[in-house]
Amino acid sequence: MTDSKTEASPMEGEAPATKAKRSLFADLLATSHAIKRVLAPVDVRPSFVSRLADELNANVENARAALVRRQQRHERVKWTVIGAGLMFYSLTLGVVLIRIVRWALSRMRQSSPTHGS
Repeated sequence: MTDSKTEASPMEGEAPATKAKRSLFADLLATSHAIKRVLAPVDVRPSFVSRLADELNANVENARAALVRRQQRHERVKWTVIGAGLMFYSLTLGVVLIRIVRWALSRMRQSSPTHGS
């Protein structure tokens, strides 16, 4: 029997963590095959299969509902942020325009001749 750790890896430049994961998965796969060979096949009861199918379908429906709620929450947050950004932009634009108008009026007053002197 050959040891998978002593054989040459197909990817020589792999990181040690990747090699360890590969080795772990190979060991798990070998163990699962050994267990499968030892255990005798079992006939499942139809009631168990139908109950399991019902539970899985219920879980799918729950997961779908959770996904829809998450998407709705995401949309609500997105539009709230867009609204806040537009409000901030409008406020800033208003302040800038007011300052420009004040600056232009003060320049006009300074450049116009004064009466009465």
